[in-house]
Amino acid sequence: MLKEYFLIAWRSVITHKVRALLTTLGVIIGVSSVILLMSLGNSAKAEAEKQIRSIGSNLIYVTVSDPIGVLPNIWLDEIKDSAQIAAYSEMVQANTTYQVYGQDISIAISGVNQYYDQVSSLPMSSGRFLSTLDVSNNLNVVVLGYDVASTLKLKSDPIGETLVIAGVPFEVIGVVSERGTSFSGNNDLMVYISIDYAKSMFNRGMLVNSYYITSNSEDTVNQTLNKVIAYLDMTLPSSSLYRAFSQSQILGVMDTLMSLLTSLLTGIASISLIVGGIGIMNIMLVTVRERTREIGIRKALGAKRSQILIQFLIEAIIITLLGGMLGLGISYIGAFIIQLLSSFKVTIGFDAVILSLIFSFSIGIVFGIYPANKASKLEPVDALRYE
Repeated sequence: MLKEYFLIAWRSVITHKVRALLTTLGVIIGVSSVILLMSLGNSAKAEAEKQIRSIGSNLIYVTVSDPIGVLPNIWLDEIKDSAQIAAYSEMVQANTTYQVYGQDISIAISGVNQYYDQVSSLPMSSGRFLSTLDVSNNLNVVVLGYDVASTLKLKSDPIGETLVIAGVPFEVIGVVSERGTSFSGNNDLMVYISIDYAKSMFNRGMLVNSYYITSNSEDTVNQTLNKVIAYLDMTLPSSSLYRAFSQSQILGVMDTLMSLLTSLLTGIASISLIVGGIGIMNIMLVTVRERTREIGIRKALGAKRSQILIQFLIEAIIITLLGGMLGLGISYIGAFIIQLLSSFKVTIGFDAVILSLIFSFSIGIVFGIYPANKASKLEPVDALRYE
């Protein structure tokens, strides 16, 4: 019996295919929008997680403002063993400006130690990073960010070149691989010199004291972070003078924000599904009016109310499912176009596909039940008289 209902509903949709297509536009737009936005949000979330994890899931950031100098220079050495610290690097930063063909270019000067490349997973494109000898002897050597050489019009292979920083010549010993932009700014326009050299070159008021710390393993990150916070609380006069957080905490906040953003955008896109559902309800009411005599004949021949209701409900569901599948196809095309026009990879997950079909099915039931119920309530005599 259900097969017969499906065939009747399908013939009705095919007979009025243009009308059915126009009716499903709202569902098509809604489904494709929901799938694309969900997929974009999930892909962006996955990419952010990938970038954060590539730096190191056992990384801890500490920023300290110590105007009265109560924090010892070797404070991390004092707690290294008890806090299970594998390696760390202090960083002080200041900006310097170069003029290139009349244009001001701002470069971030970062003073670090020989472990910074290990702590922040800094890959090298060419040359080498700072060594223990470079740092302990404050040698005039510098490691460039990926874009520094091209921005300042140095040689394409700048190893051995001289870069003047605040009036002091430095020999280029390495170039970092491309890293892009992060929370701290454009990583590819940074240069790295010895930490003590940086402190002596720049006014202390210009410097930001930051520490990059790695715990022995991902399992000990929280223990290390708690030890660091406990020491700073005990040493500094106020907890407002420092900030300390782990990479995993950043990841957690990022997950929450991206999930909220994806849910918000998906909710907005879902409005078009409701609009599409209202359109389907209207066209089904028109269909009921057009087929009033048919309904009257079927009821006169013994068709039950439930059979009429199921027939029109199936027709509404078929229309919405067709719209859902077309919307799904458009979302795949949209994802392909986005990947062609940008380097961002959009992955449409199986959950998005299932959700779109569930949405379509639900819209068909919710907005098809009223017209179907109205058709099933028609009296045979009144229906047969209808012109």
